[in-house]
Amino acid sequence: MEDHTIYLINDIGQYEILNEDLSGLEAAETIREVPTELEAIVDQMDALTQSLGIADLPQPWLPPLAERMTLEEIRPLSFKEAWQSAKQGVSILLGVADIPQEQKQEPVSINLTKDGNVLLYGAPGTGKTTFLQSTAMDLARNYSPEEVVLYLLDFGTNGLAPLGSLPHVADLMLLDQGEKIAKFVRILEQELARRKKLLSDYGVGTMELYRQTSGKEEPTLVILLDSFEAMRDEAFEPALQSLLMRVSREGLSIGVHLVMTAGRQSNLRATLYSNFKHQLTLKQNDSSEVRSIVGSTPLATTMEDIKGRALMKRHEVDVVQFALPVAGHNDIQVVENLRTEAQTMREAWQGSRPSAIPMVPEELEAEVFYASAGVARELAAERLPMGLDMETVQTVSWEPKKGPLAYVAGTEEQMNAMTEHIIKLSQKIDKQVVVLAPPHHLLPDLTAEGVDVLSGAQEVTEMIEALSLKVDERLEAKEDDYLLNVIIYNMAELVNQLDTNTLTQLTKILDRGYRIGYVPIVITTNTLSSRIDVASKYARNLRQGIVSVRLNDQQVVPVTTKPLREPQLDYQVSYLVHDGVAKKMKTIIE
Repeated sequence: MEDHTIYLINDIGQYEILNEDLSGLEAAETIREVPTELEAIVDQMDALTQSLGIADLPQPWLPPLAERMTLEEIRPLSFKEAWQSAKQGVSILLGVADIPQEQKQEPVSINLTKDGNVLLYGAPGTGKTTFLQSTAMDLARNYSPEEVVLYLLDFGTNGLAPLGSLPHVADLMLLDQGEKIAKFVRILEQELARRKKLLSDYGVGTMELYRQTSGKEEPTLVILLDSFEAMRDEAFEPALQSLLMRVSREGLSIGVHLVMTAGRQSNLRATLYSNFKHQLTLKQNDSSEVRSIVGSTPLATTMEDIKGRALMKRHEVDVVQFALPVAGHNDIQVVENLRTEAQTMREAWQGSRPSAIPMVPEELEAEVFYASAGVARELAAERLPMGLDMETVQTVSWEPKKGPLAYVAGTEEQMNAMTEHIIKLSQKIDKQVVVLAPPHHLLPDLTAEGVDVLSGAQEVTEMIEALSLKVDERLEAKEDDYLLNVIIYNMAELVNQLDTNTLTQLTKILDRGYRIGYVPIVITTNTLSSRIDVASKYARNLRQGIVSVRLNDQQVVPVTTKPLREPQLDYQVSYLVHDGVAKKMKTIIE
């Protein structure tokens, strides 16, 4: 602390104070900083005018922008009424701009339908996530879920999670949900292609002209992405980057828009950020970064470090204070109120909602699978459901009437589980089951009505002979009703127990059985690929198959294209193969 007191030293060496201390420091308990002379004078004048009751004179300038404001303070709105009203285009309210050169402060909006995408930069903790929250809430209040659909990509600190309850939100994706994000990319690529075809079919160039020409409506899709840089080095980064590039370039005409946040402009490719008409910046640690975004302006060095305070280039570079999505005394209260209002909107909306990105469960439980509507629908058509398609999450099935099935397992436990699965499904549609197994097997007790398990060499041979005769009889009588499933269990071992004649009869069953309603199911390991008998050779060319090992680790089921670098299969994941085309599915087989 500096002493600014002025003293006179008299003739005897004593100090006499010549000036009066007007700072008020002597009354302060703690002194954090010494006021300047100007500040002391202003404080004294303020105290004097208040004591004399002198009214403030009108200021020739507007007061500073408020540091906290909400969307509803700027534009009070009832979302129920707004959902029912007609609109022209889709726009978002940002907040309030301060324009001192024109002596005014005014609300600022961006029309997505006309201007497209929005990109906001800012250092950590400056309000990027809050900006996306406000954007989502403004869209949700103004437009119904039939008019605007939101996709949330939260690569930050889960700040978009409270928005997940909005009826407008199709899905929320986090950084560690790589499979969901990859599927989102594929879905959006298909949607972009579909919308471009719509415009082409009607010979128009924009979605607005399509609406006017066709009389049909397509919802506006808005992708909100928080913390662009966080996806660097993720497996999905190349595909997502490509999608973002395409949306930023083509989305304006087909009603798909991108609102994104990032730390620095240098973290993005110029070919991407140049497609954003509106680029705004919050406080940056480096003023040169601000200038590269909004251009040369003295505000780059003088902008205040206030959360939500940004620079936006319009006619001039203006200071904008972003609005909060909802009211709240602090950040925690804002998040709670945000979650509450989102849930209120969800309960209020009674119409259709956007479809979420389909994802299979981490674990497919047998009870849940068997009780699902998809399984009941497939069984009613006499198709045996085997699992859920990993891409569409629809029930996928083996069709007995189209031919035998080959199942390639990695372990005996998988062979047992598949055998039990087929028996259970067969019982649900009232089909008998015959299991032909080698003498030394580890099958559990399968005793049940309509199920015969044969494992002795003699009884297996006799059953194959009987089935072979039945095939001939039914072919001659042209009987083809579906009656029986024949499970050839652990065929790689079973064929070692059979003579040449029996193997020939087994081949006949494999070739013709399904045509007369006696449908074979080959359950085996990859060792069947080394067997040279006639039945094994035939079994290695079946058109329908399920593979529970890597495609490159088996040669039983023919597959047209195999991946070069194939990872190990995830838990409960298998391949369903039809005519050489393999696709992944989630099964109850572990």
